[in-house]
Amino acid sequence: MSLACSEESGAEVVSDRMAMVLAQLDRGGSGDGADGLSHLASSTVAVIVGVDGMCAGVGTGPAGTVPAWGGEAVGTALEDLQFTLGEGPSRDAAVTGVPVLTPDLADALARWPAFTPAAMGLGARALFVFPLRIGAIGVGTMLAHRRAPGALAAAQIADALALADAVTLALLHRQWSTPEDGGQPGPGWAQPVTYRAEVHQATGMVSVQLEVNLAEALVRLRARAWAEDRPLADVAADVVARRLRFNASDR
Repeated sequence: MSLACSEESGAEVVSDRMAMVLAQLDRGGSGDGADGLSHLASSTVAVIVGVDGMCAGVGTGPAGTVPAWGGEAVGTALEDLQFTLGEGPSRDAAVTGVPVLTPDLADALARWPAFTPAAMGLGARALFVFPLRIGAIGVGTMLAHRRAPGALAAAQIADALALADAVTLALLHRQWSTPEDGGQPGPGWAQPVTYRAEVHQATGMVSVQLEVNLAEALVRLRARAWAEDRPLADVAADVVARRLRFNASDR
């Protein structure tokens, strides 16, 4: 069963190894131009937390998150799945603002009927997602995955919560330290190519083609991607390049 973590877990003291990681991140954000997050290997903290991989992304809206730290393959694929399907623990954590801990994905089929079997197909059996927030302000989410089912220990949750706080501050520092760019996040926040711009453009084109609103158009795009077992971004690219056009049969 998928569980929401209580705030009592944060009362645990972080481990010595996680304390060293937090110190490294703090030095990276000290204003000397260094970026501690860029040099922090997600594999290092994954071992400390007791999982097989970790990643973090920025974004809290329906478009999903933009990868911002940790590029390991399974974590990236899990986030792409949630973006394509429109469901999953990262989206829930971003909306509720509390961690979503799923010790065994096999028990989460009713909650995420499309995402769960696809995630298990990637080899993930346990997922732990922590919101990146400062007070009421949401920044994104941090996802940890494990190949074997099983809950995190209280000390591991404490380490993950402390890391989430530090990653949030590091990402915000990265954003603030970049030049203004027409109101858009600078290159230090995330690479522009990851901002799913083509999906938004394709959604508008499908909206016109099918004479439906934007929300319905995005649903149709996602349905097409799921039916063809392709990333949503790839289907959107075909729409924008006019290699794919939606018609009445796609309603």
